[in-house]
Amino acid sequence: MSIFAMNKNSNLTQKMLKPVVEQGCKIELNDSKIWQSTALFMSSERQSSVQKQICGCVSDHALKDVSVQDLARASLSEDAKNSLIQHAVLNSIKGCAQEALK
Repeated sequence: MSIFAMNKNSNLTQKMLKPVVEQGCKIELNDSKIWQSTALFMSSERQSSVQKQICGCVSDHALKDVSVQDLARASLSEDAKNSLIQHAVLNSIKGCAQEALK
């Protein structure tokens, strides 16, 4: 397979996983004690807005440093996909939350 074909498949896989990453982010965020504490001081509209901003950032950035091989495995295996998403979300959520809450 050529480099061009691998990159094209990688980009397609990233696009397909983006909404799944965003959903994973929402779950991780809602389970976070820090988020729960912070959200107490926000209106529901503000919570929704900040959560959307954080998880949009995560879905945009989480898969950028993922190897083509990992993306390929994620497209073939549900377990690999879930592991990849969890790892990607956890690696990028802190930076995105800090940016959103400035």
